[in-house]
Amino acid sequence: MRDSIKVRRNAAPWWGLLLALSAMGCNAGFFLGVPFQGAIPWLSLLLAAVALIFLVLGVWRAYAVPQVYGGKALTAVLTVIALMPAGLSLVGFATTRKLPSASAAPQVGQTVPDFTLPDTSGKPVSLDQLLTPTSPASRAPRAVLLIFYRGYW
Repeated sequence: MRDSIKVRRNAAPWWGLLLALSAMGCNAGFFLGVPFQGAIPWLSLLLAAVALIFLVLGVWRAYAVPQVYGGKALTAVLTVIALMPAGLSLVGFATTRKLPSASAAPQVGQTVPDFTLPDTSGKPVSLDQLLTPTSPASRAPRAVLLIFYRGYW
């Protein structure tokens, strides 16, 4: 009876791995400056979801129909490897939804509220102090360059 069954290759876990890696790789578009950057998270989510579908299909084929689709061990290994980038893409999508929108960020040329920070010697210096002319005869406008850092990488 086994001779009459045609054995097929289980390609679904391989497609799942490829799509999971593509889900991670499409996020490089943020750093490359590709157009339509608003679609990148959704593309990553779609690729990760399709990868999970292929992985479930591959595991089902390997364990439910082992006489047709062999390779249980390889399917399990590929599924575990592919779950890492797919899961990371899904978690990344969920966490980026919690970030504040850029519309609340200061815009170029916008007036900044006064604040006080320590200088290099530890003395408090306010923005108003930096913008005030040093002498009454000096009418030249003063400027302050503010640089915003995202934090430690």
